[in-house]
Amino acid sequence: MFQVAVVIPVWNGEAVLGRCLDALARQTLSRSAYQIIVVDNGSSDATRNIARSYPGVDLLEEKQPGSYVARNLGIGRVRAPITAFTDADCEPAPDWLEQILRAAEANPGFGVLAGKIELFDEIAQEREVFGDYERLFSFPQAHAARGNCATANWASETAVLKALDGFDAALKSGGDRQMALRIRDAGYPLVYVPTMVVRHPVRASRAELVRKRQRLSGGRWDRTRQRPRLAHVLGITAVDTVRRLRRAAITRELPLRRRLAVMGLTLQLAGVAVGEFLNLAGGRKAARD
Repeated sequence: MFQVAVVIPVWNGEAVLGRCLDALARQTLSRSAYQIIVVDNGSSDATRNIARSYPGVDLLEEKQPGSYVARNLGIGRVRAPITAFTDADCEPAPDWLEQILRAAEANPGFGVLAGKIELFDEIAQEREVFGDYERLFSFPQAHAARGNCATANWASETAVLKALDGFDAALKSGGDRQMALRIRDAGYPLVYVPTMVVRHPVRASRAELVRKRQRLSGGRWDRTRQRPRLAHVLGITAVDTVRRLRRAAITRELPLRRRLAVMGLTLQLAGVAVGEFLNLAGGRKAARD
């Protein structure tokens, strides 16, 4: 029986999937001890052919758009007591799976093991401010106990995921936090494990950050039930923007010039979120993750 399964949703990932699968092939854990499940989410490129070229990789296809519905399909095929998630553009460290098993043994009854996500520059940055912004605000895994658990580096007991019926398949973005909070509310702790390391590329251009902010805004819109809906999401955006401005202002990681640039970008991306919420309120559908 496998000790752990890795579920990887992917959509048009021909440029990155091989790198992820290569990293999984280099794990210190015996290859017979883990299952790899790639769930293609309607790719129109060579993604499926790449997945098939790796021996022992289970390839599934989910036509309904959305990474969460794809993950749910993967969960249903898991044949291991622990399910781990990463993204197609990520590179798990060689001992990632071994560290997951160690953390699971050290934290009996855990809900989520949220590992460290190290950002790296995949391409030359358009401007340093975009990389600075990502490194300051992306993937706050150290605050896992608050629900900040990203599926780029996540492990749970398979039985817990199935008992809670998996992720919300209706969401295109933001389902990680929602699922983590549901797991916590069910009585299972969310644990940060810094020895579980996955590398993730930085979105180092304005266009990438705008797309990301639009996706995240769509996810928040879709999972918001409070009314009036628009007022609620705009209020959250205002609070989050003030919090980010404060963090950028006081960080010791950057000189003053770069802190001011990040603060300016923070305000610009807040404007992107407001525009996206107005479009969604007018009937446009959320962008897929």
